[in-house]
This record gives sequence, C-alpha cells and structure tokens, in this order.
Amino acid sequence: MIFSTAANEYMDDKRKRLRATTLEGYESAIRCHLLPRWGEREIETITFEQVQEWVDSFELAGAAEKAYKTFRQIYRWVLRRHQLRIWDVTQGVELPKKPTVRRPTLTAEQERTTLKAIVGQPFEAAVLLGAALGLRRCEACAVRIEDVDWRSGWVHVRRGLHVVKGELVETGCKTKLSNRRLKLPRFALERLRKIRGNRRTGRLCELDPNTLARRFRAFCKRFDLPHVPMTCLRHSWATISLEHGAAIEDIAVALGHTTVNTAMSHYLQSFRTVVARASDSYTAAMEL
Repeated sequence: MIFSTAANEYMDDKRKRLRATTLEGYESAIRCHLLPRWGEREIETITFEQVQEWVDSFELAGAAEKAYKTFRQIYRWVLRRHQLRIWDVTQGVELPKKPTVRRPTLTAEQERTTLKAIVGQPFEAAVLLGAALGLRRCEACAVRIEDVDWRSGWVHVRRGLHVVKGELVETGCKTKLSNRRLKLPRFALERLRKIRGNRRTGRLCELDPNTLARRFRAFCKRFDLPHVPMTCLRHSWATISLEHGAAIEDIAVALGHTTVNTAMSHYLQSFRTVVARASDSYTAAMEL
C-alpha cells in the first residue's frame, strides 16, 4: 500500500472521533513532513534505518517528535486495519532530546500591575480568567456567563474555543481531568461581575483566542506593561501559587493534569522554592 493512500484512509477514519484541533495538527504534519518523504513509498518497503535517518534529519527536536508520532500513528493503524504481517519499523526509533524550556512568567507584583492597567479593555475578562485560574487560552475564551456561580466564584471549565481554518470551533476539554471546577479569587470575581453587567448568557470575552492574544500583546507593548503570552499566564499562576505555599499536587489538579509529573516538568519554574520549603520543614523538626 502506498503511504499517501494509507494517510488518506487514516484521516477519513479519525475524522469520525477526533477533535478538529487534533485533526488540524495531524493534517499539518502529514502535509509538511510525511508526504514529501514517504508519500510515494510502499508501506512494506520502509525500513527502520530509513525512519531513524529521517527523524535525525530534523533540525528542531519538537518538529521531529511531531512528525514521527504522526507517522507512527498512521503506520501502526495501517498494520492493524489491513493486518499486514510485517515488522513494525517504528519500534526502537530514538527521538532527539528536546532542550529544557523555561517559559517566561510574571511575578505577583508584575501581574497586579498589568491586570490593573487592562481594566475596561475588550480582552480583560479572558486575561483575568487566565491569570487568576491558570486557564489555557482556549479555555479562558470559552468561559460563558452560565459557567460561573456568581455568588461563590466557582467556575466550571468545560470547553475550549479554537480557530480552525478561519472558523471558530468549540470543543470539549483537552482531557477528562481538564473538565474541572475552579474558584475565582474575590478581586477577580468582583471585576468579572462588572464586565458581565446585565448579561445573562454568552461568553465573558467575545474575542477569539488569536485576536485576544494579539490585542493583549499590542496593548502591553504600547504602554510598556509587564507581559507574557497568554499561555505563560498559566505558567505564572502555577509559579506564583507554588512560591506562596501551594502544594504541587494541588496545582496539578487545578491545571487539569493527569499526573503531578506533567505539572513539574512543564510548569514548575523554580525547584528552589520546593527544596527550600522541604529544608525548612526538616530544620523545624530537628530544632524541636
């Protein structure tokens, strides 16, 4: 079977059950990386050595991982669907090691400065939700008035808003644990009440995720405000919470992660905070 045919069959099958954003990622990888290299090859003629050489040829480790995992998904799907009795050449392929990336974060003082400065802006609601709850950008844009308990401040995070091929698409949460309830701090709840006004339905922020990010960045640059991308507001929330005493397990639950390891590897910006707290606890015990 020709690889391009296999890729088309795979995508036709997955369109029945995958989110639009996931499909868009697969389509991009297939178009940019897989078809140029494997499109006209017979599945049965591809060797392990060729796959490893292809993976090693990427300059960026992230691109190599995305391309390889998409290739592996299609390859293994074809083996199962067509019951091909050939060796799985994706077994044992080594991916390049990705460099450790520490995303920029805001301190509590910097975040207070920026949140005060954006009062009244059309993107305020989503930025406030992202900063105060550690939401993903797509989640912050998707929060509706009906999702908030306006007395207690509890917010039901249950969907994401994405721009897919120029169209706005609402999807379910990224994972099962991403469907969660979070509590707004009082200052954020009071501000969101004013933003809501007399409305009883609809999204709190009416901008799409891309427009939101663009306008927020431009506003902060124009007025020389402390700024990080919307994604990094999530990192800032985790870092600020951790540095002020929150347990890493609690942070992982609030972020909607399935394991504490995910929170530690992606959102823990300062291990010194955790180690220092553990050291202080030990010291206090020994001084008794």
